Amino acid sequence: MDIYHKFAPFLFGVIFLAGPSLSAQALLFKGSSPKVSQERFNYDQTEVVEEISDFWSTRKMAVGLTTAGTYGLMGGVVGFYFSPQWSVDLGFGGGSHFQSFGFRVKKMLLKSSPLNPYVGFGFHRWQRNGTRPFNSDDLSPQFLSRRLLSDEDKRLGRVDEKLVHGQLGLQYTFTNGEWAGWGLFVEALMLLSVESFKTVPTASLGFNYLF
Repeated sequence: MDIYHKFAPFLFGVIFLAGPSLSAQALLFKGSSPKVSQERFNYDQTEVVEEISDFWSTRKMAVGLTTAGTYGLMGGVVGFYFSPQWSVDLGFGGGSHFQSFGFRVKKMLLKSSPLNPYVGFGFHRWQRNGTRPFNSDDLSPQFLSRRLLSDEDKRLGRVDEKLVHGQLGLQYTFTNGEWAGWGLFVEALMLLSVESFKTVPTASLGFNYLF
């Protein structure tokens, strides 16, 4: 007890003098701690997105070429953009021994990227105007004779197929630079015959120019 009473005033003085210094250091340490930013990076508000959005807002038409798919072997397409995401394509093409024509409604799924997935649906007609017989094995694409034409069609040399179709595609469009407006696309399609209800999966590849 004597030792305690002897050193108690000394210990109290040390604590009294050291207390404010420790508190100041604690406040200084607390004040110097880095603040964690609560803001999240928003890609939709960057200059790149604004540039792409401006591009789609000013381009109202497109012309292009497509291979295979809904046009047979090859077709030419004209597209009308009613909004940055919605458009209607009209086209004409064909394959060996037949012609094709039709339309499609397409919706782009993104507005903020040059690489854009899309979905579409439409109607096409594949037709042969001539009446001369032909070897159905010479038709191209070959699934026309193998899957869609009836035996009577082959005997008469007739091609008259009404097809509804849906597709899932992916398009890359250059939105700046000297290639601005040019686009490449690839798509997977499902063709359905209106008369026989037979289905044919196929694919298409092509390019277009937006202006």
